[in-house]
Amino acid sequence: MDDYRLDLLFSKDEIDSMVRRLGEEIARDYRHKELVLVCILKGAFMFLSDLIRHLPFSVQIDFVRLKSYGAGMRSSGVIEITKDVEIDLEGKDVLIVEDIIDSGRTIQFLKDRLAIANPRSIRVCALLDKKARREVEASADYLGADVEDVFVVGYGIDFKESYRNLPEIYYVTPLRA
Repeated sequence: MDDYRLDLLFSKDEIDSMVRRLGEEIARDYRHKELVLVCILKGAFMFLSDLIRHLPFSVQIDFVRLKSYGAGMRSSGVIEITKDVEIDLEGKDVLIVEDIIDSGRTIQFLKDRLAIANPRSIRVCALLDKKARREVEASADYLGADVEDVFVVGYGIDFKESYRNLPEIYYVTPLRA
């Protein structure tokens, strides 16, 4: 990544505070419900791992892997399912856990796809929201923070499959045009 610079966007403490707050909000709203968390891989796995530690009740967890980015810094716009949900969602409350809402296409696609299983409800929890990039109507019911139109890495979010391991979130600045 010699052609890029990483600048801190959110510290580990700021992320911990966001995740704790989101966990408290979700716990308040779902305390007596049958909740299934559907994590979008790979970017949201660290967020999910920390988030569930703030839920004081049992939940079910499943994963989907949706691919909309190639090796670049912009979504291709085409969504491909490479791993689908395995839990029966009928009659259950579903909470999609996403790292970042960008164009909105991935969230809208997944909500439509999961609705076929006839869950009781479908809501979205996103760590970050990049509203400047929105192409379709999409929003988070639970949101950590809004971000400007910058490419971010760290805390599970990658650039060419690297930098997921960083405990902070950084924005990527190209050094050359």
